[in-house]
Amino acid sequence: MTTKAHAAQAATVPAALRSAVEAAYAAFQRHRAPQTLDVCTGCCMDVALEREMRSLPLRKITAHHFYEYNSSAKSSVQPPEELLYLLPRLLELLAQGEELHHSTELYLDRLGRCPADALSRQERAAVDAFALAFFREGLGHGARKPSPFNGANAFDILLMLHIGGIAIAPLLAHWLEDDRASAVLHYADGSYWDFWGTQRIRNAFAGDRPAFQATMADWLLDADHRQRFARKILAIDAQSLEDPKPCGCGSHMGPRQILEAVFDVISE
Repeated sequence: MTTKAHAAQAATVPAALRSAVEAAYAAFQRHRAPQTLDVCTGCCMDVALEREMRSLPLRKITAHHFYEYNSSAKSSVQPPEELLYLLPRLLELLAQGEELHHSTELYLDRLGRCPADALSRQERAAVDAFALAFFREGLGHGARKPSPFNGANAFDILLMLHIGGIAIAPLLAHWLEDDRASAVLHYADGSYWDFWGTQRIRNAFAGDRPAFQATMADWLLDADHRQRFARKILAIDAQSLEDPKPCGCGSHMGPRQILEAVFDVISE
């Protein structure tokens, strides 16, 4: 039974993503609220907030609770029963575009710190299905526009999922087949700012993630992939895109200019 507030929030989430959230709740329903949380209540998380997070009904835990929970000092290996109880609500708030940590890339850090075999096959399948639904929905919105990505670029989101221990290869495979103009704009925006030039993901949180770096480099440098995205860029009406907005850094790169720059690189 959902409250009116929950129903109103859920209504803002597209049907496919909402279904993935509900499937996560069903998959993880065997887990129970922990007696304590792996947080620091000395200087990181308020004692009352920690207590609320354990005692409130799961769907009433707020983004503020998770922000403080995710930002707190924690053990290098996470207690799975605690995190897996909280995970469906964490994913639900993620789907709603809520801010859950000061760095998007670390939203799912606690999940990635759980033992590799902590999730059952059904639970892992639910998380993977959520990741695909979330990524697909985000690609359907313009780069840097309001969306489940909440202002982050698609590469940041892939890194977030990778840090959470979620395989990103299926998401990259989907992206390659996604012909929506918005998905192509995400490719251009992410690769222009974060990859081309150094041919390495320029994100501080990816510096010590060799597996992520290798996966992204292999996907981005693949000759067939580059040709396919070059064709997709040519199919976009670049003249209809907005002009660049002046900014303090002196950059005049808008969507059209970024598309043209990336096309030049990948069509060489």
